[in-house]
Amino acid sequence: MAAQAALDKYRVTAILVSHDGALWLPETVAALASQSRPLDQIIAVDTGSKDSSKQLLKSARISTINAQRNCGFGEAVAQAVAAIKKSTDERSEWIWLIHDDSAPAATALEFLLDSIQDRPQVAMVGPKLLGWHDRTHLLEAGISIAGNGARWTGLEPLEYDQGQHDGIHEVLSVSTAGALIRRDIFEEIGGFDLNLSLFRDDVDFGWRARVAGHSVLAATSAVVFHAQASATERRVVDVEGAFLHRPLLLDRRNAAYVLLANSSWWILPWLAIQLLSTSLARSLGYLLAKLPGYASDEILAVASLIIRPGLIIKARKARREKRFVSSRIVASFIPPRGSQLRLSFSRVVEKVRVTLLPSSEESTKSVLDPDEDEDLLVPTKSHHWFALLRKPEVLGFLILGVFTLMSSRNRFGSLIGGALPTSPSGARDLWRAYFESWHQVGMGSSNASPPWIAILALIASVLLGKAGLLVTLLFLVAPIIMMWSILNLLKNFTTNSWIKVPASFLYAISPVSIAAINSGRLATVVVLMVAPVIPPLLWHWRGIELLTRRKVFGLSILFALLYAFTLVTFVIALGATLIAILFDYQEFRISTNKPLFLERLYKRLTIVTLPLLLTAPYSLEAFIFPSRFLAEPGISTAGGDTNLVFLANPGGVGALPWWIISPVLLVLLVSLFVSNSARRIAQYGVGFLSGAVFFSAFSISVHGNSAGTRVWVGTFLVGATIAAVVSAVIILDQLRAVLISTNIHFRHILAALLLLATALYSILTLSWSITAGADSPVQSNRATVMPAFLSTERETKILVIREIGSENLKAVQYYISRGADIELGEPDVAPRQIPMLADAAQSLIDGSGITSSKVLAQYGIKYVFVKNPFDPNVIQTIDGLGGFARASATSAGIVWRVNGVIGRLVFTSTDGSQLLLDSGEVGARTTLPSLGNVTVTEAYDRSWQVLENGYRLDRTKSEFGLPVFNATEAGEISLIHDGTIRRAWLSFALIAWVVVVVMALPAGRRKREISEKELA
Repeated sequence: MAAQAALDKYRVTAILVSHDGALWLPETVAALASQSRPLDQIIAVDTGSKDSSKQLLKSARISTINAQRNCGFGEAVAQAVAAIKKSTDERSEWIWLIHDDSAPAATALEFLLDSIQDRPQVAMVGPKLLGWHDRTHLLEAGISIAGNGARWTGLEPLEYDQGQHDGIHEVLSVSTAGALIRRDIFEEIGGFDLNLSLFRDDVDFGWRARVAGHSVLAATSAVVFHAQASATERRVVDVEGAFLHRPLLLDRRNAAYVLLANSSWWILPWLAIQLLSTSLARSLGYLLAKLPGYASDEILAVASLIIRPGLIIKARKARREKRFVSSRIVASFIPPRGSQLRLSFSRVVEKVRVTLLPSSEESTKSVLDPDEDEDLLVPTKSHHWFALLRKPEVLGFLILGVFTLMSSRNRFGSLIGGALPTSPSGARDLWRAYFESWHQVGMGSSNASPPWIAILALIASVLLGKAGLLVTLLFLVAPIIMMWSILNLLKNFTTNSWIKVPASFLYAISPVSIAAINSGRLATVVVLMVAPVIPPLLWHWRGIELLTRRKVFGLSILFALLYAFTLVTFVIALGATLIAILFDYQEFRISTNKPLFLERLYKRLTIVTLPLLLTAPYSLEAFIFPSRFLAEPGISTAGGDTNLVFLANPGGVGALPWWIISPVLLVLLVSLFVSNSARRIAQYGVGFLSGAVFFSAFSISVHGNSAGTRVWVGTFLVGATIAAVVSAVIILDQLRAVLISTNIHFRHILAALLLLATALYSILTLSWSITAGADSPVQSNRATVMPAFLSTERETKILVIREIGSENLKAVQYYISRGADIELGEPDVAPRQIPMLADAAQSLIDGSGITSSKVLAQYGIKYVFVKNPFDPNVIQTIDGLGGFARASATSAGIVWRVNGVIGRLVFTSTDGSQLLLDSGEVGARTTLPSLGNVTVTEAYDRSWQVLENGYRLDRTKSEFGLPVFNATEAGEISLIHDGTIRRAWLSFALIAWVVVVVMALPAGRRKREISEKELA
């Protein structure tokens, strides 16, 4: 009785605000009428509802105030409070705010009043909010606001209420849905801010109550079920200030308003920056989710306050008059940044987990559930580690891992050799190589860097900038990834692990895989890992109209990844597309279905050509230098001849010897005579193999080499190998049942021969790889070309001459070095050889180079280095030629210094005298003593510019093909290479990537499109 009397001393008036809430209002009214502690009065404020809300309130005999439709929540509450007759004891008069989409539990008011017993300092107390549909879903138990304006509840997404937050807690604020507020304090601090017509008025009021010296509580014993109709866009927001009726815009605007109006003045600049940056970040996120409306809301919300600073100034002035304590008192209620990041990270992880690993529909049985049929005498099964070895997958990967470690014993370290140049010191060098407009390779180049450099730089950045570690790990784990990739593909063709696992293993040790790894073929290694992913995505290649637009753009991104490493994939994709279009046209002539034909045409061309734009300008430059379409990254090394390629062996250095014959060709030939799906796949394989044989007959000149090298056709053979593996799996999977059920005939013999050939290949390949194959060109201990003493003068041009090839077939190679061995990515941007320079180098070797030193000096070549071993006669010839002075002779080789004024920037006065000017790596700032010509000993390029007194000097091309600038007066000059074009292309590529990625991502759902059960 005493407890009831204590509750009865309070006078509580419920204020119910209604706005098109007929869907929820009946339950709300019923909940108010069934309170265990009856209300003293109920007043409703209807804000121009267009549904039956008014009739429902009238039927419930609730006194109703009719307000304008654009009336905000705070204004509606103010009208209701003004209509309530004041009590003689102001400290015992309370108002209970109820939304029309909220239903208090029967004991809600009783527990709220009980929580304020003996707490005279409490100004506001709120209940625990649970979902409307899922009434175990915990929505709020007190609220705050983060520094970026986010509404902070401290709860996990879709957190279940298990009593984990129960109790009476001090909080910054509580939701107005069910908030119990002392009337005298409400009026004392000015009620709700009318500038906050909807959303965030609760946080603002709690903040103002706190700094006025009062307390705010959350009493979780009291429960209110809330539908959050306005926040989830279940009804139109018509309040004044809600531009275009957009709830998110109003919420974000009001969040920024609350922070700027209530925070201490000294943190306002930081808050403004934080609000602007986070709004931009969220806007970008919404754009990626294809929700441009929400993206614009984020920007407009902050902009609407920036253009009205007087509104914030007025609000801060009003709050200062009511403030009793410092604003810093609320600091303990503001979530720390670590908590925000931790919760955000957990939300992202959970969303990714749900997307990638959806929970099974099958329910698992609890150990607490009784099972009458369970035999208690049956012992439980125990799992031992050795049982894992019985699984083909584990056994296969284990064997491959051991084999990889044994065959790669010379590759633990920074790799170099074959087609693989030395790795740069860090990811920063890769980024610089990708972004810079001028490359210090050979005589210099403005060729566009291939996009794969940016991909490696991005991954190396994750590895703390260790570019060398990335390359080493890539070549070490490549066989494992290859096997895993093809295994996922084979799961679509058989469920028999004893067939698909050995087949996957054979793919990882196929001739093209062995050769690509041993010879440092970076692009082919990537294709081997990525290619098996493509067939499942192109099941509907013939009926491509079935592919959604999202999948088309997703495939374009995947193809762009392959194009970035090698444009050979474009040649293959283009060939497949043209053949498919030909079939489409034949079908169109029969069916005359033009819309279907055009849709197929557009989608095929999009998949093939869009990646060219994503990899621009490198891919587009290939139309100027067509040999790039058949080139691979790295140093040009020849592939095998047509006979070897016909056996699915790409040949070249590091490849399997000819006598180790893979079963790829045999499988493809056998599959052509099988009347099932294996034949169709084998036809693709034969097409790839035919393309490989065709292109292996060609020689191309790329990467600055004047001599042609035989085309490496490893990418074509990847397709042929995949087709052979898949065909073999299909045949064996179908043939097994036939062989068991029939007598011995030719199928048994053919299967035995196929298995014998495969077993023999596997044994020979494994044996060769861990013996002779381990001494492949790609190693970590391989000696570099340039000696260390020449690397001290960075960016100095050196003519390097060395012998390459075997003992029986040697050739002389010469190239321009910049003082160090060529690094990853540099061969791909190397310029073409200059004829005059090539002739001078050749004349130097054959002894006819009387003027070679003068030519080399003109090109800024300071040294000539002949690497040992070399023909002694050539060394004597160079010693006898004029213009060269021997500088050193070591075991690494012999160095001659070229006589003359040699440098990167040479000034020639009007009287013919020459002066070496100071120069940087690319640009320069120096002073001219008089008028004359300035020669830049770099390859001619239109982007070279020299500025003097703010004017560009006239640029001409010398007889040696070098840029020359005419200076008409003495003074300071600046040499630059204008990278405007490069920056423009990078900007274009960035925009293209953003657009394509957005188109490929799944579209986000607006809140109104999400079912109510999902939200609450």
